[in-house]
Amino acid sequence: MLKVEERFMIKELHNQGVTISEISRRTGHARKTVRAVISGPVTPTKRRRKRKARKIDPFVPYLKRRLEQGVQNAQKLYQEIVARGYTGSSRTVRTFVQPYRAERRRQATVRFETEPGQQAQVDWGSFGTIQHYGRQRRLYAFVMTLGWSRAMYLEFTISTDTAWWLRCHLHALHYFDGVPREVLHDNLKTAVLSRTADNKVHWNPRYLDFAHYYGFKPRACQPYRAQTKGKVESGVKYVRGNFFSGLFYNDLADLNRQALQWLDTVANVRVHGTTREVPMERLLKEELQPLSGKADYDTSLIGYRRSTKDCLVSYEGNYYSVPFAHAQQQLMVKETELGELFIFTLDGIEVACHYLALGRNQRVVVGRHYDGLTFVSKWKQRLGATQRPTPALFELAPDAPRVEERSLGQYEQWLEG
Repeated sequence: MLKVEERFMIKELHNQGVTISEISRRTGHARKTVRAVISGPVTPTKRRRKRKARKIDPFVPYLKRRLEQGVQNAQKLYQEIVARGYTGSSRTVRTFVQPYRAERRRQATVRFETEPGQQAQVDWGSFGTIQHYGRQRRLYAFVMTLGWSRAMYLEFTISTDTAWWLRCHLHALHYFDGVPREVLHDNLKTAVLSRTADNKVHWNPRYLDFAHYYGFKPRACQPYRAQTKGKVESGVKYVRGNFFSGLFYNDLADLNRQALQWLDTVANVRVHGTTREVPMERLLKEELQPLSGKADYDTSLIGYRRSTKDCLVSYEGNYYSVPFAHAQQQLMVKETELGELFIFTLDGIEVACHYLALGRNQRVVVGRHYDGLTFVSKWKQRLGATQRPTPALFELAPDAPRVEERSLGQYEQWLEG
């Protein structure tokens, strides 16, 4: 395509009376091109190419509607339109969503501040893995931040299940020595079982009971609106960058000891970047609801197991004995925070108590659970005879007899004699 300067020069030469052949010779352009330039404008309008139809076009209205609802995860949108018949690539969907993400980042936001004692925000963070009791486990950090004072609580766990969700809440309330009026969090299954089409929340019954016991109102963020709890999300980033980076620790207990020390000497005694005050000093004015001397909520993990023929219950990869009268029965197991395993009948009668074993495939057996058990062989059943177990099955063997010690010289004398 000719530049504007070239087109202008061709028109000037033509206006001066130079022939088309001469203009073609001077400029090096074909006579057909020279004639087109002479008859056209100096700055020709660009012809727009007709855009080809794209596979994503029929789904654009749906995607825009979902983007307005706050859904900006390209992979999620891709899966949704695939279910509606889209046959294109996920890359096309990412390209479509990108401008909307950039626009959202440019949008201004207003920081929402709460009154003293009004709100705490809670979140989990993933921190890789940890060697725990001989097994490689995922490592998580529970963070609770009080909205007004910005005081923070931190605890590392190897699970995010309901029991640890409640335990970490309980530990945080004790650390703050009080209860906020509401707790804000994501739509975790440990808190929110589901949401209806009209945005009604179905809460996890045990979490709701925990909230009622301590007198706070649980609140779940709107889906895809994680910035609602920006204070605690900033806290997780702070933990990752200020505490965890370059840290050396021995085990989970050591990690949590260091985390508590960091809270008391760094995180909660620094001048906060937003409030320009020390969180621990503001905590004294937070006006939290008192714990009122209540007994701690029972955060034990409860499950059900069937005992085996040899009077063992399998739990977390290890085996624990129960009295032989409860062999091959459905039993309830209860794991406490102190590492104890209680075993009950379905009527709630305690039949055994053990400390959790380390590692896997361990057998924790109490000898008296087998007292009175008889072993019956098939051929003796016909005779009606039974054999009682000998104590040696469950007791240590007696000490070996002592042997008289002699010098080697005595043995040499005997050989010579």
